Amino acid sequence: MKQLYRRIFKTQATGVVTIQELLQTMFVAELLISKKELWLVSPWISNVILIDNRSGNFDALNPEWGRREVRLVDVLVALMTRGTVVRIVTRNDETNRPFINKMREVAEQLALEDQLSITLREKLHTKGVLLSNSLLMGSMNLTYNGMEINDEWIEFSLDLEDLARTKLEFEQYLRSAHAGH
Repeated sequence: MKQLYRRIFKTQATGVVTIQELLQTMFVAELLISKKELWLVSPWISNVILIDNRSGNFDALNPEWGRREVRLVDVLVALMTRGTVVRIVTRNDETNRPFINKMREVAEQLALEDQLSITLREKLHTKGVLLSNSLLMGSMNLTYNGMEINDEWIEFSLDLEDLARTKLEFEQYLRSAHAGH
């Protein structure tokens, strides 16, 4: 029987590598299949390291990256150039401004503005990474502190019904943003 869920309780002492490897695996898989859209929903978000390519293991995904730690913006841009629409929902907060500005700047430079959607929500507390075939939800923000320092509870899902329900919920952010909320 295929296991569709995994819960991870992360502390500073345990689970950090598990989270890093899980996010890396999720985004590498997304780069290989790159479907129509992905969702990043996080009150606080920064340009965290997602893929460790210092050994060159992931050179085939994007040779331009070189042998380095690849950050969130780099991965999102690679996906956008492959046709994926990146939907980011976050707070309008000083902490997020450098990431938001960088995403908008790179999208504009590469004429990928149509592939990027950023929705700002003042009261956002939901956290989730929804990709084509996987979902990561829980208490963790997409920040260094969330991934490395804070105690967090995360649930990973491969259940396609769960992914579909979550997408419908996340789409509510777009509808309410268009309604002027």
